[in-house]
Amino acid sequence: MGNMTSLLSMALILNGPDFGGELPSSLFQLKNLKYITIQNNLGKNWSLPANVQVGDDTRLEQIVLARNNFAGSIPSWIAKLKQLQTLDLSMNNFQGAIPEAIGDLSSVKYLNLLGNNLTGALPSSLGMLPVIEVLILGNNALQGELPASIGNLRTLQLLDVGSNELISTIPSSFSNLESLKYLVLESNRFNGTVDVLESMKNLTVLLTRSNSFSGALPDGLFSGTSDNVVVDIGDNKFTDELPTSFANMSNLVSLIGAKNSFADNATQSSVCDNSTLLVMDCDACECCEVCCDGENDGVCDFKLDVRKVLGYDCGAWFQFCLQGANYFAGAGVY
Repeated sequence: MGNMTSLLSMALILNGPDFGGELPSSLFQLKNLKYITIQNNLGKNWSLPANVQVGDDTRLEQIVLARNNFAGSIPSWIAKLKQLQTLDLSMNNFQGAIPEAIGDLSSVKYLNLLGNNLTGALPSSLGMLPVIEVLILGNNALQGELPASIGNLRTLQLLDVGSNELISTIPSSFSNLESLKYLVLESNRFNGTVDVLESMKNLTVLLTRSNSFSGALPDGLFSGTSDNVVVDIGDNKFTDELPTSFANMSNLVSLIGAKNSFADNATQSSVCDNSTLLVMDCDACECCEVCCDGENDGVCDFKLDVRKVLGYDCGAWFQFCLQGANYFAGAGVY
């Protein structure tokens, strides 16, 4: 394979019990190769080579190995691919820690490690990705705190660390994430307030379900966006009243707030009367006669799976769909 010097793109979509093995190191050394896609092969186990001598003239821009049976650790040599813009290793069996060298991917815009068996702490070097737009680390077994360095990612639009074993509070440095639109923190052990979210003026999707967040929702939450807003804050320890700004939000299309301790206020009635709402679960406010009567009772138990709606758990063909389409605006994915 190393003799295929003129190869520019490679895509293997092979389904069967006999495909697998270690990818040859020479594949990643082809000087003209820009794209590698190996996807939806659930036969034998796959692995990446432990060592690859990556030259300065390597032109790889995209590696997509989604939905295979890749196992082993993520090798640190990947971080030497200086022109790499897309790295999708989602829905595999990669194990161990995310290598500290990941922060050397100076050109990467899309990094997806969803649905593996990754453990250990999030490396602080994640905050050194200067042009990152999408960072997806959900559905692993990652531990520890959110690195404050992530607040340095001024270009970040989507952050998903949901369904891990992360603890502590949201770092105050996250107030610098002015480009962030989608924040997924669900199913961890986070605590403290969410006051820092008020600074995220472009935030449109917030999922904090199944944590221990407490206190009040900030009054200015979602006040800076005209895009459709989706909120799932269920199963936390939020108190006080719903923000008054929610009352007149015609772009609030989904609010799920079950298993909290919100106080009654006039905002609740206004939110429940908002005809644009697609989903309002009964425990978010006293509107069961509106939301949950008769055949619509099931909506009370509704749990938003943002990964399916956004499309990034569907494999590698989701690549930067955030450019042009709008969430819940008919395009299917953002």
